[in-house]
Amino acid sequence: MQQAPGPRGREVLAVALGRKRDPLRLIAQLHEKFGDMVRIPVGDTAQFLLGSLDGVKHVFLDQHRNYSKGPAYELLASILGKGLVTSEGEHWKKQRKLIQPIFQKARLRIFSEIMLDLVLEEVRALEALADSDGSADVFSRMMDLALKIVSRTVLGADMQGQERKIHDSFTIILHHIEKLSTSKLRFLELLPGGSRLRGLRKWLTGLPSGERKQFLSAIEALNGVIGGVISQRRAEMNSAKPAKSAVDSSAPDLVTLLLQTQDESGRLAMSDIEIRDEVMTLFLAGHETTATALTWTFYLLAKHPEYYGKIRTEIESVLQDRAPTLEDLASLGMCQWVFEESMRLYPPVWRLSRVAREKDEIQGYSVPSGSVILVTPYLIHRDPRYWEHPETFEPERFCPERSAARQRLAYMPFGAGPRACVGAIFAMTEAQMILAVICRRIFFQLEPDHQLVLEPRLLLRPRGGMPMSVHRVK
Repeated sequence: MQQAPGPRGREVLAVALGRKRDPLRLIAQLHEKFGDMVRIPVGDTAQFLLGSLDGVKHVFLDQHRNYSKGPAYELLASILGKGLVTSEGEHWKKQRKLIQPIFQKARLRIFSEIMLDLVLEEVRALEALADSDGSADVFSRMMDLALKIVSRTVLGADMQGQERKIHDSFTIILHHIEKLSTSKLRFLELLPGGSRLRGLRKWLTGLPSGERKQFLSAIEALNGVIGGVISQRRAEMNSAKPAKSAVDSSAPDLVTLLLQTQDESGRLAMSDIEIRDEVMTLFLAGHETTATALTWTFYLLAKHPEYYGKIRTEIESVLQDRAPTLEDLASLGMCQWVFEESMRLYPPVWRLSRVAREKDEIQGYSVPSGSVILVTPYLIHRDPRYWEHPETFEPERFCPERSAARQRLAYMPFGAGPRACVGAIFAMTEAQMILAVICRRIFFQLEPDHQLVLEPRLLLRPRGGMPMSVHRVK
């Protein structure tokens, strides 16, 4: 087998350590120069940039058992434990099988009612801002709204008194993760012998510091809140002596649903530690990703205000004067298409990584055991081989007829294959509900002096937030 073409490790290192690091631009340039399979020396091993759908299908579908989660998930494992995002093997299979039924329609109806209450509360606050000719950082507001939604749906309505502690803890945790993910210490591994420096990097990042102490305190505080809820719900279940039957679809929060989950023999299937890990995973995966995607959606709506009109026309036709329900969302196609198009142009999860367990061959090139495979949805979503006019904002491309004709894996904002996001339907429900309620009464306009800069860290965020003026729909 041939060795894939690519640059020397020192060339990439020079760019990576430069002042103006731009990984998206770098990856695009490497694909343009070397093709769909690019080899980057990383210490004693290699990383591969994969840009073709055939290659993505090989790694994420055909040979998915040979590929585990990539090194980026090391950062998350210390926080999420063995949740769905970070776990592997039999434990992951077991948890996935237990958790997937939680997102069935009967339970989504309850969650959608919580989403509606909280977004109506947010709209009232935005209307007050609009009346005072105010502006807002839409990114911060969507982060707060998404965190409230995940707090109430996961932990329950009685957590309102703890929401500030949850918010502050997650703000600290996310900042620490972002800082570690972009640390220049991670690029030590590009040097010859760099794989042996991984332990040094872990040791250096684990040294005591003010920020690390704050980070550990935030995790401890969050563990205390989550552990308290789990203990309370388990005590309530034991005192009520629930029957051994299917999970109660009317359960008010996801912790209760997880506690009630049963294995094939009818026994309660998850320990408190396993529930804690999944709750942390649901918080992280269901919070910043959705908030970031909504921020990009409102940015694109401000750039293309005619779609505000299309959304409002649809809402008035379907809902008239009432609030949306879960059943209404199927008729609000424009809300869905606008959100899907924003995730095409600005996918929050802008890169995916996998590690080869055993040696393999991709597109005729040798892939040694231990190699890291990097796939960039941001670039695939803008590839003219798979999308007509890829740089154009065109939500109608997601209508059923055009979606059915699209190549498989050309669109993967929630990942692909067996490891695709289990909460995708929750996120889509949340996004449609938020867009349907906000766009009916509020619209945002871009601040004229704000320069958009992409910040591809753990997620693809707008640098400096998204300051926008707030206006009532007249």
